[in-house]
Amino acid sequence: MDSPAGASATVAGRRRPYMVVGEVPAAMAVPGGRGAGYWPVVQLIKDWNNQPECRDLMLAGGLPDGTGAVTAAKIAAVVHALCLRDGHPLPEWVLLARSPVDVALVPEVDLASPYGQRLRQNAPGVCRLHGVYFSVVDLRST
Repeated sequence: MDSPAGASATVAGRRRPYMVVGEVPAAMAVPGGRGAGYWPVVQLIKDWNNQPECRDLMLAGGLPDGTGAVTAAKIAAVVHALCLRDGHPLPEWVLLARSPVDVALVPEVDLASPYGQRLRQNAPGVCRLHGVYFSVVDLRST
């Protein structure tokens, strides 16, 4: 999935075949239609699931300085859940990223709604640490 803003990642002039966490915050900030603020995380999950040999490269460098707390927590919660699920070493920065308020990974979800309450109850255990909630089904994205 290419970014809606055309911000494709390149290595030596060629498109890199996977998303890296350092690119996700800027891609999440691109305004747009449906999926804005969410599609880059989905792409990271897809790349993680389809290219396990690239996982270290996807996590290399961590998040850029200045990444907002909520954005960092959203990315960290997903990375934490993926690493835990797959037995991958957890980068230090992941444990430091926490949202100051509880939020859903998908911006349109209201955590106070009945759906939001179910999402909270059924979210992976790491979600509570980061204050970011999503469905375990999201981690299966391919």
